[in-house]
Amino acid sequence: MSTSTEQLIHRYQNIPSTSISHEVLRSELLADMLGKEAETILYIMGKNLARTYPCQSIEELTPFFDLMGWGDLIVEKQKKKEYHFQLSGAITEARLSYKQPYCYKLEAGFLAQQVALLNEIEAECAYETNKRKKHVQFHVVTL
Repeated sequence: MSTSTEQLIHRYQNIPSTSISHEVLRSELLADMLGKEAETILYIMGKNLARTYPCQSIEELTPFFDLMGWGDLIVEKQKKKEYHFQLSGAITEARLSYKQPYCYKLEAGFLAQQVALLNEIEAECAYETNKRKKHVQFHVVTL
């Protein structure tokens, strides 16, 4: 198990995990409270989370995403200046079925900052949802 994952488990080991409370907080309460700035703030929050729980390798991202309940992450392609990730699984499929589009900016910010930390260079991430294929594509580019 990875260092960042172990750190997270240790910190919240006595807290039962419930996906519904997370979904309500993320999809309704934060969006309502943050308003027009929600996407930007979620992206920054993702970057801050990555700084708090830095991964030691790209491979460490998969168990971290699983532990966070974000879905099943795989590295599809890795080049010198870019990374392609795919997020899928039951939770992703459910989120893609919501009437209101789900915002994946938290995950995007997290991936951007993890890639930045691992490569010691700035990085940014964009994403695209694919309801038909039931996955989300993340594209991280180093600057």
